[in-house]
Amino acid sequence: MVVQFGLPTARLSPSALAVGSFDGVHLGHRAVLERLLGAARSQQLRVAWVTFDPHPRCVLDPANCPAQITTLEERLRLVQQLGVQEAIVLEFTRSLAALSAEEFMQRLLAAVDLRSLVVGYDFALGKARTGDVDWLRAHGRARGYGVEVVKPVRLGEREVHSSEVRRLLTLGEAEEANRFLGREFAMSGLVEPGDRIGRDIGWPTVNLAVPPTKLVPGRGIYAGWADTPDGTYQAAISVGYRPTFHKTELRVEAYLLDFEGDLYQQRLELRFVARLRDEVQYPDATSLGVQIARDVDDTRRILAGSRPNDKAP
Repeated sequence: MVVQFGLPTARLSPSALAVGSFDGVHLGHRAVLERLLGAARSQQLRVAWVTFDPHPRCVLDPANCPAQITTLEERLRLVQQLGVQEAIVLEFTRSLAALSAEEFMQRLLAAVDLRSLVVGYDFALGKARTGDVDWLRAHGRARGYGVEVVKPVRLGEREVHSSEVRRLLTLGEAEEANRFLGREFAMSGLVEPGDRIGRDIGWPTVNLAVPPTKLVPGRGIYAGWADTPDGTYQAAISVGYRPTFHKTELRVEAYLLDFEGDLYQQRLELRFVARLRDEVQYPDATSLGVQIARDVDDTRRILAGSRPNDKAP
């Protein structure tokens, strides 16, 4: 996949295109991308995708800036796995937000030989979101591109939206959030030094350096997978403040089952499968160690029926 920051100066060859933030690359986003791939195959077009960074709301309404379900790096990796050939990352600024729908599309058409635009049913672009589906259809008829609209994806009675995924993860409901994502929620970063509390009580953990804009699930203990340069391991993951030791810094750390080695300053991805329990303050380190042993047993049991490579979208 070719990644470009800013609209390309050399016009892209005839392309099918999707545009949006796509935070989470959840089942709703994947439905759009699958339709995009189908349109590209049927018309023999290049598969292109435009995304914005940062999230538009972080620029237009900073007080309500949403934490990222997927960082830009994670989004790019996920759409590449789905088959996107050309990714265009546009910095979202107030000047970009001030463009009318016509102005935005003029810039886009100058950069891309657009033949098919694939959008969700509630998609809109341009200042005040005036470039909605009806506007785009009319604009496409005049400018020579088609518009395909993807219906909402539902799980039961609920539509799949990034806001719902954020809500579920914030509550610690990893299993339900994973249903909406169509994969396991993941956090990735470098392993940073810790205070060696886990090692001192017999359960050495790795501490994940979390990007500042990344969504952190609700406090608790989770069963999941850890993808390391040395392979994939079952992991008992802790998100919290370590109240037994009266700590005040939020940490994401994991005990990797059956792992021996040093991952300091190496890249690690943690994938959350299921919530085991709430974060609890224990009377002493011995009591906590007994509980961690139970958490490790529960992690083995929960993950026994799944494969470590089940992360692919």
